[in-house]
Amino acid sequence: LSEWTLYKKQHGKVYEEPEEDARRFSLFLAAKDRIANHNRNASSSYKLGLNHLSDWTQEELNKLTGLGNGRENIQQSAEADEFLRQLMSDNEQPVPKEVDWRKVPNRVSSVKNQGGCGSCWAFSTVGVLEGQQVARNFTKELVSLSVQNLVDCSRRDFGCGGGYPWIALADIAELGGIEGESDYPYSGGGDSSCQFNQSKSIMSVDGYLNFNNMGEFIIQMLVAKFGPVSAGVDASMWLPYVGGIYHCNRADNYMNHAILVVGYGSEPELGDYWLIKNSWSSKWGEKGYIRLRRGLGDCGIGNQITIPTWK
Repeated sequence: LSEWTLYKKQHGKVYEEPEEDARRFSLFLAAKDRIANHNRNASSSYKLGLNHLSDWTQEELNKLTGLGNGRENIQQSAEADEFLRQLMSDNEQPVPKEVDWRKVPNRVSSVKNQGGCGSCWAFSTVGVLEGQQVARNFTKELVSLSVQNLVDCSRRDFGCGGGYPWIALADIAELGGIEGESDYPYSGGGDSSCQFNQSKSIMSVDGYLNFNNMGEFIIQMLVAKFGPVSAGVDASMWLPYVGGIYHCNRADNYMNHAILVVGYGSEPELGDYWLIKNSWSSKWGEKGYIRLRRGLGDCGIGNQITIPTWK
């Protein structure tokens, strides 16, 4: 069997029309070339490879990044400095060298797949709430929250057209909660009406805090002392990542994707990294995660951090 036939079989892809098959094949070959060029560099700290996105068009790939729609100039929350001051003054809890919230029960749910909908902002929001759900006694065991609830009901966001975690958190406060994934499952479509039922709400929130242009030690402290945090990044070049510690070489760092920072650590030979949960399925990256170089502001990490608040 040809490599293309095997690839389609592995990823469950069927193209009925010969023209469509040929178009996808050429996208696949172009991806293969880019991957081979990168992987020739034996000293690189990360590897690229083929995945379920390797034959997607640019238009389809653009939908994987849906942070905002470029219209908002995000302000740092007035209470952010006071929150950080209190966090810093908590000397009883030093900032550890490594954190991985996946290893702590009921803090991080399974990796999900946003599909062809620009709903990363909703997955990131749900992730930061799930990290606090059991810790703040909303439930006894972690319940995956409904992304579709946000796509349909966060009226100031744009569904599959993009949005912001802080707007989503404000809208959850206004709605009076958010349902679980099992009661309000993900359809990956942005044109259904809001079906939120408050009697099925799993948890609520009172507000949010935005932190802008934070040094990476601040993020480290937030992740260690608060839990997973929602962050904006430039993920333009992440698509073929399959493993290792990723470096961003782009200088402009246009924030186009919302993710969840669930920890950080170090590797003796490859250096310090952030541990990031993505929403491109567990077939992508390191079982749905990426390790991103820590300490040099790679991919704009730290420019935009959001957490929920409770009174």
